Amino acid sequence: MNFLNYQSHLKIILKNYTSCSLVNGEGTLLYSKDTNLELLTTTRLVAFQIIKKYLNPKPQDFFVLNDPENGGYHYSKLIFISCLTTNLFLIWDEDNFFIDFKIPPTPLFEKGVRNDFIWQALVQTSKYSQELESFFDLQKNNIDRILKLKEILNALASAKNQQIWLNSTNEIFSIQFASKAQGGFEAYHQVLPNCIIKLKFTAEEKQNQKLLTLDFTNTNLATQMHTSSHVIESAIIKKIIDFYQINSFFTQSILDKIKIILPPRSIVSRPHPTGEYNLELQSVCSQMCEHNMKQLNTYTRKSQTAFEYTNYLNFEIHTDKCHANNIISSQIVFLNKFEELVTSNSISLKKMKRLELINQIKFEVCCDSPIKVNIKNNYFTEKSNNTFKVNNELLQRGEHNLKKNDVVEIIWA
Repeated sequence: MNFLNYQSHLKIILKNYTSCSLVNGEGTLLYSKDTNLELLTTTRLVAFQIIKKYLNPKPQDFFVLNDPENGGYHYSKLIFISCLTTNLFLIWDEDNFFIDFKIPPTPLFEKGVRNDFIWQALVQTSKYSQELESFFDLQKNNIDRILKLKEILNALASAKNQQIWLNSTNEIFSIQFASKAQGGFEAYHQVLPNCIIKLKFTAEEKQNQKLLTLDFTNTNLATQMHTSSHVIESAIIKKIIDFYQINSFFTQSILDKIKIILPPRSIVSRPHPTGEYNLELQSVCSQMCEHNMKQLNTYTRKSQTAFEYTNYLNFEIHTDKCHANNIISSQIVFLNKFEELVTSNSISLKKMKRLELINQIKFEVCCDSPIKVNIKNNYFTEKSNNTFKVNNELLQRGEHNLKKNDVVEIIWA
């Protein structure tokens, strides 16, 4: 099998997934993709290693976890691991906002048979049991579809075919590496008054060995704001594969060429119990990584500039049966389930416009039952005019309760 056939097989079995990784029995990365806002490339690999070490997975076993202190990202981001064959494992992540509690590495199906004890505790005792049952059934049905593709799975699980694929992706990276500058560039950013992140990117080739180094040395120790190392690794790895244009060919051959130096117990290496700061710190570190790579590859050194962070707004809206996770930045406006909130008469949209220099959203709460808004990040910066107001009062990070007739206005430059 040539590498193009191997790639086409990958696309067939992974077509229903937006964020997933495929590894062999040794944990060697065969393919990975992240098209969601939250990036979990390395997080999924950590989850697999935990399952492999402690639960001894067998074909048709199916696991789930979400614990941020034990290989997860945050409670509502569920990570699934399925043993397709003895030499092929699929790891993927999906959001479910009806889950707001810790799930340790757990066998949901064993040899294809549902674990009724786990199912009872995880699904049937919840007031959202119907929604959760549909959600988990969908995940299992997608795996059952893949398990029927035995010829394709055997081809992907073949050690010989895997080596051909890994060698080919290594050659593709070598070509892309040669097209970019070598050397180093450094940036820093103050995330809190006494918390600085420093990142140096270096691309070099020694004795025909290509290496990309991302060094966080001199980054401050963790205080109240911190995250797991695998969360940061996932974000900057995504920026690297985007920059070198190897998204479709990201494998262990490339991962082995990326060296990340993270100080112990620092902002970027200490797990947070709930993953509260994951997206914020991913945003900072990925932007710093992108800045360093671009500056290193700028043709004229005179154009090099200091790093400036581009902020964003991440807020959630909760009703009893609806959860909307929203992102607004200068590059993207992602309003999730707003139409559902409007059609259910939970909110009434008063204004929504996007001009060249400003985004504006204004809506009124219509329902009698309470609505919760959770502002997930420190969106307001000293130099910005970005605002999130309720009844003309500026809201800060944290949870806020809205009542009927409250008017919410969001302005984003």
